[in-house]
Amino acid sequence: MIKNNRWFYFVGILLFLFVQLTGIWYMWYEHPGPVGLDDAGWYMSNIEYFREFPFITRGSTELTSPPIYNINKISHPLLFGWLAFVFGTSAETMYHINFYVGIVLMGFVLVALFRRIDASPWFVLSAFVLFAFYEGKGSYHGFSWVVPSFYAIALFLSGIVVFFFSQRPILYGFLVILLLLLTHSTGIYLASILLLSYMLNESVCNRNGKPLIAGFILSGIVVSFFLIGEYLYFKKMIPASITLSFQSYHKGGFAFVEGWGDRFIVAMQAIYKTVNMYDFNKYFYGLYTPLVGYGLFELIRKRKYPIVWLFVLLFAGLIIASPLARFPMRFFYPLEVVTWIMIAYGISVNLKRLFGNSMEELDSVKSGCPKLTQRVIDIGIIVIAVLFLYNAIHQKSDHITYVKYSNVRFFDKERLIEIMEQNPDKRFVVFTKMRDVYLSYDGMWQNPQLLFPEKSDPETIAQSPSDYIFIAENHRYLDENKRGEAQVFVPDSASIWLSVEGLKPGRYRLEMIDTGLSRIDDIQLFSGESVFSSWQVDDYPVRFPDEGMTPPVLPPWYWQHDKPWLLKKRPIRRDNVARMAKRHSCEFRIERPLEIITLLNYDGDLSLNGIIRIVDLDRGGSRVFDLYWGDERVLKNDLGMIYEGKRYPLLWSGAYPGMLMTLEKNFRDVKAFSFHSLGWPVQ
Repeated sequence: MIKNNRWFYFVGILLFLFVQLTGIWYMWYEHPGPVGLDDAGWYMSNIEYFREFPFITRGSTELTSPPIYNINKISHPLLFGWLAFVFGTSAETMYHINFYVGIVLMGFVLVALFRRIDASPWFVLSAFVLFAFYEGKGSYHGFSWVVPSFYAIALFLSGIVVFFFSQRPILYGFLVILLLLLTHSTGIYLASILLLSYMLNESVCNRNGKPLIAGFILSGIVVSFFLIGEYLYFKKMIPASITLSFQSYHKGGFAFVEGWGDRFIVAMQAIYKTVNMYDFNKYFYGLYTPLVGYGLFELIRKRKYPIVWLFVLLFAGLIIASPLARFPMRFFYPLEVVTWIMIAYGISVNLKRLFGNSMEELDSVKSGCPKLTQRVIDIGIIVIAVLFLYNAIHQKSDHITYVKYSNVRFFDKERLIEIMEQNPDKRFVVFTKMRDVYLSYDGMWQNPQLLFPEKSDPETIAQSPSDYIFIAENHRYLDENKRGEAQVFVPDSASIWLSVEGLKPGRYRLEMIDTGLSRIDDIQLFSGESVFSSWQVDDYPVRFPDEGMTPPVLPPWYWQHDKPWLLKKRPIRRDNVARMAKRHSCEFRIERPLEIITLLNYDGDLSLNGIIRIVDLDRGGSRVFDLYWGDERVLKNDLGMIYEGKRYPLLWSGAYPGMLMTLEKNFRDVKAFSFHSLGWPVQ
């Protein structure tokens, strides 16, 4: 028999904190850019809002953009905004601290929950070993992404402790439900699950009808909260209503289907799609079904009905949400957590029966199961459990690595802020698909220098262009629809000139890499009096600059990324190739010393980005003109445009339609420009 259970609780929570915190440390270690996943800007900007306005009200202060917080997601940004205000830290720093704080809080919540479900160290240690590696993916990110949805799960688990295992479930339950309603848009759903399971457990299992009254009162509080939120929005006292926050969950296709017959068909298709997803079927009709079924059986056998009620209601909730929600797997998050608790309980019973005292063995005899058969079942469950843990470890390593290298922003924001401070009389007009990232910087919610396009117009700017600087983006490593629009504009019959001063006569190759052009057959290369137009094209790997991003010491599950794990078909991260692009190459000669060569465009107006490289085929070496991250002095002085015999600097688009700009500063993925003209040719 195991004695001194506290040591096992201590070992369990220590393992949980070590695995989860090292995962977060690895994810953020030398992370390029200010954010990780692309919704992080939303969380940081709200933290910054409450750092600047800790008492919510802003008085007569004019904002650079309307506030974007929701009342049912207000607790997270409000709390960490207050902390940032008190400790004088930035929103970004506090957002990163939030990850570590959240994991520690979750650890204590799990200790309280596991001890009350079953104080046996077999269960507590089994549960902590599993949850140390708990990781989501896709529309739910598990414990690695500590945002309002994470805190909603922590509160939901706290609600289980409060409603089913505390002496004052109504009083403490009221506080938990209130926090749930203020933490995340799924709070109403999770609160409803808690209340309904509590009422069912008390009335059906405990034959106690009195808590039903309290349950209905708490349900009335949930409804009242919803109505109050709608009223405050109607009175324009808050920027967004609860109803509006639900729109991201709403499934438009189902709403627009007419007729109950068609709606039934659409609903069945949506449910089929949900249950056919691997994350669902692996638990309920796949490899891990024996673990789920056995855990459920043991919970029922040991009369631990609260977990059973929660599982049944969450399962039904996911099925019901499938035809109604755009992202039904968000409702899978709490179901999976409860399913893992069930699995951990079943595993603990098996371990105790195999390696513990004889009481569990006596239970199996009483249940009518032959000893040999029970042994075979127990060993089979343990084998599947080992495979389950192995896959959990792999998924954690896989998803953490995915987040680490996804949606990165290579942006020297300190230089931008410094330039804004050095030019207090200039207005900075920002063209971005992620304005919340800029709003997360210190003081930007009330900085009169910061403008977004809707607060100005090109005609007004053209009257006093020296008063404005334009910020536009082209993110090399983001998905195409998120990159931004900053590109070099090359009109028809214009030439791009490149400095070749200092290059000796000989053979060269000009490469146009990742320009975004599908073909360049109508571009001619002029080198002195010679013309070259024989272009070759091949695939070019755009590599992620990940040097220095791996910590010097890591747990072993983060070691092998470039080779498939045992039983896995693909490596977690084969190499640092972010995507494949095209490279167009043309060989040419320099017959005598030249100052420039030119690329003449006969293919209509073009927009390009990428890298232009001149490779010395005789002596080796190359000269690079990097339109992405190149030094602004090179981009301003060593290449430009020629049109009708007149030289121009490189002209860029990416702001207002038809407006052209010249480069001033390059912050890598983000650039600062000055006004050049409205339209082309220049009038």
